[in-house]
Amino acid sequence: ENVRTDLMVDPRSKALVLNGKPGHLQFYSLQRDKLLFNLDIVQQEYIHESGLEQFEVVKAAFDSSGSWLATVEERNPKAAEVEVNLKLWAFDEQTQSFVLNTTISAPHEARITAMCFDQAASCRTTMLLSCSRDGHFKAWQLALPAHTDDEGPSWSCDFVGAYHDLVPECCCFSADGSLLAVSFQEVVTVWSPSSWELLVTLSQPPGDIRDLCFGRLSCSKYLLGSTTNKLLCCWNLLTCSLEWSTSTDVSLLLADPLSENMAAFCLQDRSTDLFVFKPSEPRPLFSQKAVCSGRVTRAVFAPREAMLESCEESSQWLNRSQLYFLTSLMDLLTFSTKAEEERLMASSKQLVIDNSVAMTPFYLLLGKHRHQQPETEEQASGPSAERPTVPQSSAAVRELLQTPAHVLPSTSFLCSMFVQSLLISVTDTREENNLSEEEMDHEKEEEEASDEEVEPRVTRPEDALSDRPEMESVAPALTKAQVRELRRVRKLDHSWLAGLLDF
Repeated sequence: ENVRTDLMVDPRSKALVLNGKPGHLQFYSLQRDKLLFNLDIVQQEYIHESGLEQFEVVKAAFDSSGSWLATVEERNPKAAEVEVNLKLWAFDEQTQSFVLNTTISAPHEARITAMCFDQAASCRTTMLLSCSRDGHFKAWQLALPAHTDDEGPSWSCDFVGAYHDLVPECCCFSADGSLLAVSFQEVVTVWSPSSWELLVTLSQPPGDIRDLCFGRLSCSKYLLGSTTNKLLCCWNLLTCSLEWSTSTDVSLLLADPLSENMAAFCLQDRSTDLFVFKPSEPRPLFSQKAVCSGRVTRAVFAPREAMLESCEESSQWLNRSQLYFLTSLMDLLTFSTKAEEERLMASSKQLVIDNSVAMTPFYLLLGKHRHQQPETEEQASGPSAERPTVPQSSAAVRELLQTPAHVLPSTSFLCSMFVQSLLISVTDTREENNLSEEEMDHEKEEEEASDEEVEPRVTRPEDALSDRPEMESVAPALTKAQVRELRRVRKLDHSWLAGLLDF
């Protein structure tokens, strides 16, 4: 899988963030459909060599304001233990980018399985939680400088937790930051971040927890989790009991940060179904079968710049946020309302091919906006207006594009052939109209001078036919361009041939 990190949205730029170039994170604008920039995380030269172990970015997370970015990079040499680095990046207002603030080498003794920030806006300090296969989860806390003369903010480990030597797999904070849920294989533990007291443990039928999500807004009392034994559970934290559960293979469960809605991608018959629901209501708000083939493991709710006013009940869950997900074939898909589809269709109708332009390769690639012509111009041109002929497909171009680059001949050899193949032929009428007055006068003089020699044999085949009626067919008349070429050859100096003959 090429994407090791989750799909994330940068709170500042609203860009989609995920793995990019090796050792980088790419920031991709969803509104402009454009790559903004790549952030170098590993900060080491990448060596293109197969089998060489190099650092890869495997985890990343943003805090609620976008002021901090946490990344995890790891390398697994064959003859040594895994190398893990946890880096904290601070957003710099001057450069409008992230600057490395803290590097923590070997934050855990094994791979990091999950990582998340406390997203509560009311928190006094910024907190990051990391879980590892070494059986521990750690809370990293930001310490701001007490005086302006100090070096700056720094990060330190505030708490280390564990539960019966089990491996923590998932973690998440509640919306207000008052609760922390950490799953240890098949057990869900709920902690208080203020005192680091274990409040309650929640159990369910055997099966490791795959995803954990707290409810939002009016559903904040619910905690949902999906398991590897095809079970989706919803616990009520006020009663510490199981509210409801359903049997389904949920490959990904995520919550919309701006509403009570949750999305569950369920794998069934080698394809993925989508269900959008509220934890407090058993009836789904939206469902669609077979949104894609294979399993979906990466998705994100991207907040909209402006809230939509959709009246249809089936699309109201898209008013605040838009759901993006990544398929197993690395296709990024999303859902849109009917009004958005109509707007896209209206804009796409403007991109049509203008038939009055020759079909060159660059024209096919770039396309062109069709400009409406006035009625007077259309009437003047008429439906039978002359259009340039479309050139046929060039064998030279096909050979150049289909042949591997390492077996092609030199560029100097291909240049003349390639340029010649791109030229568009014109009619004799156009050539006559494009001649200047000087060329026309000069051509007239040459025609008068050589009229007796050339014209009876070239331009008047009917005279030759009348002189020799026994001939059944004659050669076709030459064009103006061919006549001029014959005259040019006739004027060349051929005296050098006499020297060769004498020799």
